[in-house]
Amino acid sequence: MDAATIAPGLPVEIGRIDKELGKLWESADETKTRASLINLVIYTEEPGALETNTNLIAAIAGKHACRAILILANPAAQESGARAWISAHCRFSGKGGNQICSEQITFRLDGDAAASLPNIVFSHLDSDLPLCFWWQAPFREPLDGKLWSWVDRLIFDSSTWANPAAQFALVHRIDSLAESHAVLCDLNWTRLHNWRVSLANLFDHPAALAILGRIDSACVTAAPGFRTTACLLLGWLAAQLRWKLLPAGDRFEVSDGRHIAFEIREAAGEDLSRVELCCADACFHLDLIGGFFRATLRAPGFPDSAFTLAASPENVAGTLLSELSRGGRHPLYAKSLRAILPLVSAKE
Repeated sequence: MDAATIAPGLPVEIGRIDKELGKLWESADETKTRASLINLVIYTEEPGALETNTNLIAAIAGKHACRAILILANPAAQESGARAWISAHCRFSGKGGNQICSEQITFRLDGDAAASLPNIVFSHLDSDLPLCFWWQAPFREPLDGKLWSWVDRLIFDSSTWANPAAQFALVHRIDSLAESHAVLCDLNWTRLHNWRVSLANLFDHPAALAILGRIDSACVTAAPGFRTTACLLLGWLAAQLRWKLLPAGDRFEVSDGRHIAFEIREAAGEDLSRVELCCADACFHLDLIGGFFRATLRAPGFPDSAFTLAASPENVAGTLLSELSRGGRHPLYAKSLRAILPLVSAKE
C-alpha cells in the first residue's frame, strides 16, 4: 500500500481492475484513507518513463490526491498486447498517524492494443472528477474527438517538440475538437513564471520604467534546444507591451512606428539564462545565476545599479503541481503565443 510498493505495482487482469482495487482497500488498515480530487492521466511512448512517472505521482500525491492512470504505449510493436498493474501512494496527513492514499493504475499497450486508449481511459476514470491529461508524446493525426472532448486540462511541454509549428497546429485543432472545453497547459509556459514575475517587478525600479517606452532592442539567451521557450518569453513581452511582429520575423513594431530588433542567442547553461532590453542610452539585464536572478540597470540620470531577486527552484513535480492547482485558463499564454507564433516554425 505504501508509495514504496513495487513499481509499476501489482499485476492484474484488465477486466478485474476495479475488483482488485476494492480488495486493495479492504486489506488496508484504518489509518489509510483513499482520496482523490482529480483524474490524472499520463500518456508516454518512452519505456523508461513509467518509473519516472510513478516516482512523480508519488511526489505529488501527498499534496494533490488523485486517481492516476499511467499509460505506456508502443503502437509500432509487432505483437499486440495489453497489461495492467495497480498500486497506491500513501502519505501521512500529520494527524494521528493517518495516511491519505492515491490510487495508480498502470497500463502497457503494444501494437494494435494502443488504439484502445480512449476505452482504457474512459473505463477507469474516478466518477465525474475533472480529467487532467498529460500527453508526453508527439500529437499525431488522426485526432480522436471523443477522447479530447472529455479532457478538462490538457498538459503538454512544447520545449520537447522537434517540430513546434506542426505540434501547435495540432494542439489548436484539439482545442477546437474539445469545443473550447479543455484548458491548454504548456509546462514550457509554466516554467517561465519566475522570469515573467521578475521582469514585471523589475519595471518597478524608476530606471527601468524610464526606458520602458524607448526600448529598441531585445535579446533572450537560451540553451540549445530551448528556442521555443525563448520565443514564448518574447511573445509575453510583445503581448504585454503591444509589440507587433513584422512579416520579416526579425523585428517588432510599436504603435508610434518605432521598430524593436530582437535576437535569440544560444549558450550552454540554464534553459534561459539572460534577458536584455536596451535603448540608445540605457540597458538592463536579467541573468539567472545559481538559483537567483541578478538584475543590472544602466540609465541616464540614475546611478548604475545591480540587485538580486529570488528565483524559486523549478522541478517537474513543482511545475506539475502548479498546473494541477490552477482552476482557470491561461489567457496570457494564448496572447503570447499569437504574438510570436510565426517564429515558432523556425528551425531550432
